[in-house]
Parts: sequence; structure tokens; C-alpha cells
Amino acid sequence: MPCTAEFVQDSLMSFDRPLNAIQARQIGKRYVLGASPYQRLWQLLSGRESQQGHFNALEGIDLDIAPGEAIGLIGQNGAGKSTLLQLLCGTLTPSHGHLQVNGQVAALLELGAGFNQDFTGRENILFSAALYGMSPRHIQQHLQEIIEFADIGEFIDQPVRTYSSGMYVRLAFSIATTVKPDILVIDEALAVGDGVFARKSFDRIMQLKQEGVTLLFCSHSLFQVEALCQRCIWLHQGKVMAQGPSAQVISQYNDWLAQRSAGQDPAQAGAASLQPGLVGTGVVRLTGLKARCDDLSGTELHARSGESELGVEFEFMSDPHMPMPNLALMVYGADGRVLCSTGTWIDGVTLTRNETGLGRAHLRFPKLPLLKGRYTLSAYLMCERAVHVYEGVEHFASVQVTQPHLEQGVVSIPHQWQPL
Repeated sequence: MPCTAEFVQDSLMSFDRPLNAIQARQIGKRYVLGASPYQRLWQLLSGRESQQGHFNALEGIDLDIAPGEAIGLIGQNGAGKSTLLQLLCGTLTPSHGHLQVNGQVAALLELGAGFNQDFTGRENILFSAALYGMSPRHIQQHLQEIIEFADIGEFIDQPVRTYSSGMYVRLAFSIATTVKPDILVIDEALAVGDGVFARKSFDRIMQLKQEGVTLLFCSHSLFQVEALCQRCIWLHQGKVMAQGPSAQVISQYNDWLAQRSAGQDPAQAGAASLQPGLVGTGVVRLTGLKARCDDLSGTELHARSGESELGVEFEFMSDPHMPMPNLALMVYGADGRVLCSTGTWIDGVTLTRNETGLGRAHLRFPKLPLLKGRYTLSAYLMCERAVHVYEGVEHFASVQVTQPHLEQGVVSIPHQWQPL
């Protein structure tokens, strides 16, 4: 199939606008292995196929994305996610297939991409906004709004080469979202920066969603993908493995990850993901965390299946003027897979805090239903929508469960036998 890529801007009247914001038919991206830039240019001009080896970064991708949809993109590193987003943004062209993108696209891909390193932040705003198609008058009307949202202080008049990674993403995100695009593409950019700015960013993303902006969100945070996106696309080795409702596709992806690790030693399979660690920063933070099993507390706990009570005590600080946050807990198996989770918003519990912003909560698991094995606990403090993670402490405690019977599996589901 010949390669075609079409990007249709806002000049279309609403009644002429195509049904889909993005439509792709059998698009792919092929790279020639070992070819020099001159060889690639000659192949492009001559139209001849290279005799050298090829690498297919993407192959046979079909997409139909309606205006206003929020689409998540998941998959392991090297799956082709960033390549697909670059095709949709027009920074790459497909090697074959047909791609049509209808509307203005704003993208947060590589950190600082599109910035002139010698320009100041203010000059880059003017330059980038012009590239997005904003008129000089429109740019001047929104200039102060962009600067205030980025909130980088005096650095706005300094060359961007002096910026930290957090400053880059603040400025890039502020520009991309203030121009009010038809399609917003985000590739893990919000992983950079402090918790307060990340919270502002998610608020703006939710606002753009409500205003009907089409969102493509690529992230390794499956929770955020499921919270933000109605549909999800799972890529593996350049091909679509599944696409559909986010909860369904993420469940398939988790099952696949578990199967891949099933042949490994459990300690090795989960070693990388089960290291204790802190996630996120910001003024909203966890100040205390304690795990307890029966009468003993600590980080290495022992429990008896169906008998012991497992408890977690949370303490947090948050600005009393901000909305009340949420708490969550995840339980991981030895292979690093999430076995279960709970959150205050799921159970309809509203937290409380005093006038200084200090709050506490206690989570109990009576008659722990986990069967024999080793499990770890991760705790999270999240925004009022349970989308943005203010702070998380991953694998802060482990629980070694023993059982007096031969029941198999990872959890004992409540049940009753009745002879007939």
C-alpha cells in the first residue's frame, strides 16, 4: 500500500469535518539497518528498496479515534508507542499505509523538543505558539497566562539551556495546553516535575477533556491510563495486541506480563519492581505509615491465612485550602503483579484533617484471606479525583503468610458448602 499522511487543520467547517479525529489504515514505520544518512536520502529520491536489513518499528496499525475521545497507549519499552505518537504528530512520516489527522495537534513528546536552546523562555513561547498557528494578537492575549501557569519565575527571561528538566516540562506543557488544540498528545511528560505542578497539569487535562479535546496519553502508569482514558491500545513489537475499553485491555496486559514472568524464579521476576521506593513529591505528602499484623508492627510481618488481622495506619499532611485527598493501598505478589487494591474513594470514605492539614486513617483486613506466600504493600496519597498520585511509598512492608491447610491459589474466596 502506498504511503500517505494527511493533516487537516481547522480551516474545515464543522459540517465538513470528518467523523474521526484520527484515522489510520495499515500504517507502518520501517527503518533500514546500518544505512548512512546519504544512503537513506538516495533511497528516498530513487524510490528503490534497500537491499540491507530492515527493522519494522510499527506494522499494520489501524486506528479510528473519534473527536473528544481519550485514548491510552501502553506496552513495554521498545513496543513502538513513541514512534506511533510521532507519526500522529507529523514529526515522522509512515513508510506505508494511510494516515489522516483532522485538527490542530499539540504534543509533549521528547523533553524540550521544539525549543531553541539559545532563546529565552519568553521567546520560545512566541516561537512555539506561532508554530501552533496562533496569531500575534492571540499570542499576546495568552502570553501572561502561559507564563503564570509555567510558574518558573525569573527563568522565563533566561535561555532555556539553563533550565532543569522540570522547567522544560512546565513551559512545554503550559504552551501546548494554552493553545487549546483539537488533539493533545502526551508521552510520559508528566513524570517530570514536582507534585504541585503535576496536580495542576492533571486538572488542566481533565478540563480539556471536558471541552472535547481528543487526548492520546502514553504512560507506564496503568492506573493513570485507566483513570484518564475510556479506550486503550496495547502495542508489542510494533503491532497492536489489543484495543478496547481500558479496564479490559489493561487486564489482558497484566495477564500477559504475569505469563511472561511465570517461567522465572519469583524472586528474580519481581526483584526489579519490589524494591522499596518513594514516588512523587509535593506539599501534599505522607508523613507516617505503619503496617501491623495482629499485635506486632514492622516492615517484615508474619500472618496466618484466615486468622490474622492485617492493618495499615496512614498519616498525611495537605493544605487545608486544597480538596481532601484520597488514600490507597496495593497488595503485590512475589512476581510483582498487583493482586488487589483498595482506596477511600472506592469504599465511599471521606477523610478528615485538622486545621493544620494533618489527617490520619486506619485500614484493616480482618481474617486475612491471602493464602501462603510472600506479599508486599504499597501506599499512595492521591488527589480528590484519584487520578494524580501526590506521593507513594512502594513496597514499604512485606507479609509472609502461612496456612494450616492445603487450599491452593493466592486468596481464599468466602464460600459455603451445602449438601443436597
